[in-house]
This record gives sequence, structure tokens and C-alpha cells, in this order.
Amino acid sequence: MKECACSKERALELLMLNKNDVAKAKRHHEIYVKHMKSSSGQPQVPNSASPSTLAPKTDHHRAATSDPSESPGSSASFFSMPTHTPQSDDATIHSFQNDGPYQPSTTSAQQPEGGKNVQEKPEVLESRKYWDFILPHIPNTTSFGEDEEFTPFALARIMQHEKALEAVRNYLEAFERTSVESHINDEVGRFPLIFYGAATNNEGILQLLINFGANVSAVHDVSQTPLLAFAIINGAIEQIDSTAIVSTLLSHGASPDVIPAEVFTPFDQDPLTDSGFKKGQKSDVNKLTAWCTDASRVRLAKATNLTQRYYLEQATKLKKPSARKRQSIATEVLTKTLLTHLLMGSERPLVLCFAGPSGHGKTELARQLGHLLSLDLEVVDCTTVSREMELFGPREPYVGSEKGSPLNNFLTEHSGQRCIVFLDEFEKTTREIHQALLLPFENGKYEDRRDHGKVNCWNTIWILATNALDSTVLDFCEENSKIFDGDKDEKSKLSKKLSKQLRQISSNWFTPAVTGRISHFVPFLPFSPGEQAVITHKMLLQLAEEFRRPIVISEGSDEQLIGDVRLRIRRDATVCRLLAEDHYHKSLGARSLKAGVRQVKGIVAEAYLEEDDEIQENGGLWDFIIDVQGDEIVGRAG
Repeated sequence: MKECACSKERALELLMLNKNDVAKAKRHHEIYVKHMKSSSGQPQVPNSASPSTLAPKTDHHRAATSDPSESPGSSASFFSMPTHTPQSDDATIHSFQNDGPYQPSTTSAQQPEGGKNVQEKPEVLESRKYWDFILPHIPNTTSFGEDEEFTPFALARIMQHEKALEAVRNYLEAFERTSVESHINDEVGRFPLIFYGAATNNEGILQLLINFGANVSAVHDVSQTPLLAFAIINGAIEQIDSTAIVSTLLSHGASPDVIPAEVFTPFDQDPLTDSGFKKGQKSDVNKLTAWCTDASRVRLAKATNLTQRYYLEQATKLKKPSARKRQSIATEVLTKTLLTHLLMGSERPLVLCFAGPSGHGKTELARQLGHLLSLDLEVVDCTTVSREMELFGPREPYVGSEKGSPLNNFLTEHSGQRCIVFLDEFEKTTREIHQALLLPFENGKYEDRRDHGKVNCWNTIWILATNALDSTVLDFCEENSKIFDGDKDEKSKLSKKLSKQLRQISSNWFTPAVTGRISHFVPFLPFSPGEQAVITHKMLLQLAEEFRRPIVISEGSDEQLIGDVRLRIRRDATVCRLLAEDHYHKSLGARSLKAGVRQVKGIVAEAYLEEDDEIQENGGLWDFIIDVQGDEIVGRAG
């Protein structure tokens, strides 16, 4: 700074341009100043680095496109990685691809002799808008008073080099919240800060940025690329599953409309052409998708996996949805009931009955409800309790009265607070249990078994989950198929009708006193074929994560002899549909789909063990492809 007489911002920019090489940065600045003096008489120093001159990270030199036969793409889903040949390590390498050298100016070419300003052709300007989805490399330096005040540059550096939630949290919490919030949407190297958060593929980091006010609808100004599109394609470039990042962005309001609809609809079909379209589809360009070039459309089509396509399609139908929601009917009923209870109040605590076949998301929805509302959750397995003292703990003078029970202690600790109690398989409980619950259900009153203290359960949300009403739900769905694919009004009408039937039938299982205290019956339906495929895909994502873990040969709890496997799924919609058709059972739900995942696991394991190479640690990644041949799931080394 002293030698060049430049500002701190300019010094940081020069270091970014020259990968933290001080000597090279000085030389760059000297040439730049000399050039500007000779061309205009006045040296002009830009305020921020242009993405056209920021050098991408060396290990990010990957292609904008790849051979469809080798890339899993949308048909390959998980971890496809387009690659390209590195152009140069020179500081002038840029993150935008075009047919010729990219000039610093985006408005006019340099003045020729005579001083006449020659305007660039529109097609040249257009060619400069294509970005290869690679963020600029940030020097790993902590200089320039990074610890003294919050700077977006420092945060971007931490996210790019450390990628650790704790490191990001510690840095953010070291400064006044107002200081962070006022700069959280600033740009680093012409890219919004949240782009660097999404690039970490760490859901916790992204959530933390959002909590500080980061904009999930951020756009890279030069190429007009939306954050959502970057998150999808970044997963393919880095060969990682970015589904959690996509889910988080959508659940916080990122618009799915910035992605061309033909990329993700219908979600349960494989992309069939290299143009990025499914068979028979045409591009529907609007102002939200105008950023998407043909090349970007192809990359999106290849990068999106089945689960991401499902989330995107669902997000177009729901108002600010949580992309994790599975049971749309159950979720809608639950949302309306909760809002009514919370906003309008009630004379009784909220008591819900989740009714439907096993394995269809009752426990998962309860957990997500607690997560979304930031409420603590206590799960009780009702198959293990038949007496009141087993549920709440013994009273004095019985032995153990001073210890209470998990439920007793949970209610006491959350007295007067909102919390959730989930009573799983409630139909297995006895009349003694029913009788003990009447008072908490009626007026929210409860007595701590340990010291007779009064406990306020008024704000407790009670959820009774039961499989006893399965036949009612399944028969209703058989007779009323519109509950799956009808319009919104028809679905709502049928859902209310089913809830009414469930209340009437429930008296055969619960006492009338308990049934009368249930605020609402929430039906859980069998999964549609598309949902079956998506759940199968979610399980395959988890399997891929398991296989990706490094090999550990040493015996013990950390031993992992099958690892360092990069699992790719070609034609993911077809693969998951076939697995679901073979294994889904209405009475078991998602649990039945695990058999299909075990089938894939067996295919991979068998091929892995047939390899001639000796199993060893740090041996590099082994690519394996799951595909379809006829109606059979097959696998091969990639």
C-alpha cells in the first residue's frame, strides 16, 4: 500500500488478482497505471475487482460442458462434474467464457487513433454475460485489520478456505449484529456474499447467513445468474450433493421461477435430450429466466437430480413452502390448524391426531414442526407404557417418585412454554393412560410427580400418532383418487371429509372422552408414485454419502472397508421409479423402500469387491454408475 500509494481496497483487489503474490501484484499495478496513463492521461482505479479478471481457483479449472455419455447429469443426478482444460495460471484469466479476450469495459471498446468512441456490437456484449459458475479465488490472508472490523472479504475468505460452520459463526459473532447485517448483502469480487456461503455446501453456514439477513434471491449482476441456479450447478461442478442447499433456499422464499420450467417438470421424468429439454418440450423464456442461455439450460438439466426437481416443482405450487415437506395434505391441514390455534386462541390445549399407515411421515412431520417453530420435542413410544406411572412416573410414597419420568420432567421444564409431545402408536395405550391424559388435554393442568408442583401445559402441542385407522385412510383414497391429483379446492374438500370419518371411527379405539378432546384429525395418505420415487432417491443420496466416506482399514468402530466411492445415478427418475414399483408397500411406506436401496447397495458392494486392486486408504475415488437396462437396475464402474 505504501509503495504503490493505493487504497486498502485496491491492495486487496490486487492480491485477489494475483493469488496473494505480492511481487506479482506490484508489477500488475505498475503495468495497469502505466497503461491507463498512456491511454487516457488519467489513471483510473476501479472500486472493486471485476469478475472478468479474477482468477478462479486452480483446482476449479473445470469445463462448462461435458460429454453426455460420461456425465450422469439429471439422468446422472448426484455428483456429475463438467470439466474443462485450464486456460492459464496468469492473473488475467477470468470466470466468463466467450469466443475472444474479455475487455475490462462492458460499454465500449478502447478508443482508436483519433479519439472516436467505437460502440461494441450487441452480440459482443451478450457473449460477455455467460459465466462458468466458478467463483473467484480469494487469497487466504488475514491481513489489513481483519479482526478489527467486519468485512465481507474476510467472511468470504473464511467460507472459501475453511468451510466450517464454527469458524463462520465465531467470526460473525465477534462483531455487532448491526454491523454484520449492514454488509451481509455486499459483494466480493462482484459476487453477492451469499454465493460464497452456498458454495460451501454447508446448510448450517447458509442458514446462518440467512439469519443475518442475507438475500436468498441474490443475483450475480454481470451474468444475472440467480443464487438458486448457482447452487444447483455448483453441486455438479464440485461433485457433491447440493440438495440441502437448494432445499434451504426454497424454504426461505427463493423463487423457483428463475429456473426454466422444462428443466424440472415433470419432476419424475428423465431429461431426454442434450438441449436441456424433456421430449416434446419447448423453451418458455420470461423475464425471470432470460438469464439462462442454452448452455446454462443444458447444465441445469444435467445437474438437477430427482429430489431437486421435486422440490422445484412443489415450490411452484405452494406459497413459500418448506422444501422438506412430503405429505402435502397432512402439511396443509396441520398448517391451517396451527395458525388458527396460535392466532385465534382456544379454550383448550391443541391436541392433534396423526392418522395413517406406518412409514408415511408422521414422526418426521412432527420433528419438522418442532424444527420450523423452534420448539422442543419429546417422543414417547406408547408400546412401552400401559400404566400411568410408566408414562408420568410414580407418586409418593412409591420408590422412584423423586426421579419422575422423561415426559414428566419434560413437561415440568417447559411449564408455560410452547413445546411438542409426540405419543407414537397411541392406539397401544390403555384406558388408564387415557384417563391420566384427560386433565392435561382439557385445561392444560398437570402435577409434577416429584414434588407436587403445578405445571402449566396450556401451550403444549400434543400429537397422538396412530396406525389404527389405516384401513379407513386406504379405503377412502381408493374411492377418492382426486385427493391425490385434484385441484386445490377438491383436495381440501376431500381432506375435510376424510378427517370427519376418522373422528367417527376413532371412538372404536379411543375412549369417547379422549376423542372429544382431539382438536383435529390429520390424515396421512399413501405416497403417490412420484413421491415414492423421490423418497427412494433421498435414500440413495444418503447411501451415496455413506459410500463417499474414506476407507479406514484399522479395526474398530471407525473401520470402513468399502469407501471412497463416488456413486452416480444415470436416469435417476427411471431408476427410482423401478425400485419403488418393486418394493413400495402401502402398509409400510418409506420403510418398504429401504429394500430397494439395499438392492443398490448390494450391486455396488459386489462390484467393488470384484476389483483386483487391494483395498487401501487414500487410494483416490472410485466411480460407480447405477443405470437401467430394460427393466433391470444395473451397475458398472464409471
